[in-house]
Amino acid sequence: MRIALLSSLLFIGLLVLGFHYSASIGPKHGWAKKAWVESPEKMGELASVPNTVSGWPPQLGKAFPSVPLFDHSGASFDVSRLKGKPTLVEFIAMTCAACQAWSGAHTKGVFDDLAAQEDLQGIEEYYRRFTGGLELFDGSVNFVQVVIYDTALRPPRPEHLAAWREHFGFDKQKSTYIVSGGEALANQESFNRVPGFLLLDKEGIIRYDALGHTPVHNIYTELLPAVPRMK
Repeated sequence: MRIALLSSLLFIGLLVLGFHYSASIGPKHGWAKKAWVESPEKMGELASVPNTVSGWPPQLGKAFPSVPLFDHSGASFDVSRLKGKPTLVEFIAMTCAACQAWSGAHTKGVFDDLAAQEDLQGIEEYYRRFTGGLELFDGSVNFVQVVIYDTALRPPRPEHLAAWREHFGFDKQKSTYIVSGGEALANQESFNRVPGFLLLDKEGIIRYDALGHTPVHNIYTELLPAVPRMK
């Protein structure tokens, strides 16, 4: 009964707060638009879409699922091709204030006049701080953003991925991939995992899970500090 109650409270929290890493008060610009897009009705609708993709969602201790993905050019993409070095995977909704901040909104500007969480810096800064000075974009690890929703909370198309990629400068970074599963992955399992990160080892096995509002691991004290041991 307690589990059911906690699940209900989490669901209600997602509908009220939208996609955040933690509740915070940010700048007014963009928050009104975010609140309009992430209406309780819309969030409830997204949270109830059943998952029909075999092997989804990703599971700790297993390889990242081989699901149909495409990149900013529309080309097919498979995370398994990245074996050989660690891979940091981030789940993205373009309306997500945490996702905007981690992508670099406080230095590059918010994407599509939305909002960025005020108390979060870019993931590049946290990566440097919690890995002991390593650089995220030096090519020694892969960085993959799996975009679940565009700025209208619809499954993104390649042109949306391309615009996001260019806005935040990911098109200039090494071993960086902006991908989506389109409509197939726009389901409740993906919804529950935004925002957050996975860390895969060199063999593509998921070793750390800091996804969604009930992460298994803490991104700052567990996931990122593990990166040097995987290299």
